[in-house]
Amino acid sequence: MTRTSTEGGRGRGTTGGATPDPFASDPVFLTEEDAREAGARWRTRWIAVVTVLAVLCAAFVGLTYFQGPKAGETQVDTTAVVERPGQQLRVFANQALAHVDASQVVVTPAAAFTVQTSGDVVAVTFTGRLAYDTDYHVRIGGVSSVYQRQTSTLEARFSTPPATLYRLVRGTGGADDRIERAGLRGSDRTTVWSAPRIQAYEVFDSAVAVVTDDGAQSSLSLVSLDGAAVETLPVPDRPGLITRFAADRATTTLAFSFRPTDSDVETLYTLPLQGQRAVSPVLGLSGQPVEPTDWAFVPGEDVVVVQAVDDSVSVIDLSGVDPVRPVGTYSLLQGVSLDGTTLIAASAIASMVVDLATGDERPRAPAPVDGVLPFAGPLVALDSDHVVQQVSVPSDDGLTYRTLVVADDGTTSRTLWQPPSASGVVEGFDVSPNGQYLAVQSVGDATTPTDYSYTIDPVADGVTTTIVDIASGAVVASYEGFDTTW
Repeated sequence: MTRTSTEGGRGRGTTGGATPDPFASDPVFLTEEDAREAGARWRTRWIAVVTVLAVLCAAFVGLTYFQGPKAGETQVDTTAVVERPGQQLRVFANQALAHVDASQVVVTPAAAFTVQTSGDVVAVTFTGRLAYDTDYHVRIGGVSSVYQRQTSTLEARFSTPPATLYRLVRGTGGADDRIERAGLRGSDRTTVWSAPRIQAYEVFDSAVAVVTDDGAQSSLSLVSLDGAAVETLPVPDRPGLITRFAADRATTTLAFSFRPTDSDVETLYTLPLQGQRAVSPVLGLSGQPVEPTDWAFVPGEDVVVVQAVDDSVSVIDLSGVDPVRPVGTYSLLQGVSLDGTTLIAASAIASMVVDLATGDERPRAPAPVDGVLPFAGPLVALDSDHVVQQVSVPSDDGLTYRTLVVADDGTTSRTLWQPPSASGVVEGFDVSPNGQYLAVQSVGDATTPTDYSYTIDPVADGVTTTIVDIASGAVVASYEGFDTTW
């Protein structure tokens, strides 16, 4: 008996050229015509799918073409931008970009910057320090890729942190002096370190360098910001006192004047906190150790401006890479600008603004206050054209004076702060590194006693510091203590 297609074998047999359907639950066979129709339907569906995908791809390509580059990730160190100049905001795009010009970039609030384009990145470099506790918006318009001319706008937003302040508070009733840390607005404060007779200090990212002495011998310590670790730093190997102390936070370099016990001559020393931490004298133009009457760091650089005993002024690279560069002869150093470009120094004739890069100089005089020419006092230069200065303004009869701290742009002077009473005394003042805040130290009366046994910066008892926003003139904080550091 011959087996038929419907007997056993489940699809093994063939008859009449039929093709089995492998997806059928029962052994059902298609004719050649049905197979051709199924193949046609499959080809139609495949063509439809490919067409849809092609349309979608074309749509995406069209959108990219007509919309131009898009911004992706942005990178910026929001802490560093207020502490150091030259910090970058990097904006990444989804395409390689054509050159972006500075005219295409708007920073709000306004800040000085330069722009570079590399591949898919636009780098906005802030040439100065930005403001604390501020929301920034960077808009980059007319951006196109290297492949087509369609343009778009890239945007980035970031916020800088609020200011953290350090201050030195003298102990009373036999208590130790202390270095305190606190926010600008708020009463919470933390004692970083306390010790007898703290003379000066400098703050770094994770530690504070502190000078103490017993009246005859100085000590130098490096204290972690939580106060848990204390390291003794080297000083010259002979009895004596540190009489002036400063540091550059960006380069982590300390410098100090040291006066031996058996001498009246001071020598300038440097102590890098990187490497071996060895103390070495700073050498002048003659190759001999410098005996300064005054000196100051150039902000953000491993460089000091030094006035020698003969009034010659030089720029000295503490790393030794660049040679000593004479600047001129001046009777008084008034300060290096916060942006590091300018020295203000007094000659026998006038105060001079000196370009540190070229040595060019021009005279400077304090601008009138309310139409009256003041007597000039100490100053802090923000840049070559703007200073914050303590001045004395005579009354109409010339018998009395008002003491003010003013913002002077070379043409006009704007009052930032004055003592609340006629008997008040300005002990000194500082400006935040980014030029945003003024910190004025004052006491209520000239008869307030002062402990002159301190080697560095003796101040009157109970000195108070007032913080003023320089742009608005508004008082934003007041506290006990002095020597404010940001």
